Amino acid sequence: MSAKRRLVDTNLIVRYLVQDHEKHAKAAGKLFEACDRGDVEIVVLSAVLAECVFVLESFYEHPRADIAAALRTLISSPGVEISENAVHLDALDRYRKTKVHFVDCLLAAAARAGDTPVATFDEDVRKFGDVRIENEGPTSNQEKSESAP
Repeated sequence: MSAKRRLVDTNLIVRYLVQDHEKHAKAAGKLFEACDRGDVEIVVLSAVLAECVFVLESFYEHPRADIAAALRTLISSPGVEISENAVHLDALDRYRKTKVHFVDCLLAAAARAGDTPVATFDEDVRKFGDVRIENEGPTSNQEKSESAP
């Protein structure tokens, strides 16, 4: 099974999307075509997705909506695996709709999916009304009542 799986890096994805290096873009295209045919499974790590957003935004200066749309299509494709796909799709939507950094959008999406508060001093995360911010641990009384039988 591992012979059919490929972990992909940021460079390969960016070359495929941007098409700015003919040889690399062609090779990446062949890999994604094999993925579309079901001949290979492509695995995208969360960190790679975040780095793709960063590179496409900062170096290539692509609009956020275009970045979100391209990466949404990519990670939604059959044959592409990313852990917690729904969380990453939510993060890309948050990124598209706001000016918040992608990693903060990912944090907010994961917090929402797991109904888990975020401990942060970052004001951007507070912009998401569906995310609870809790920077302090439970008080002694809360700990006692939560541990009581």
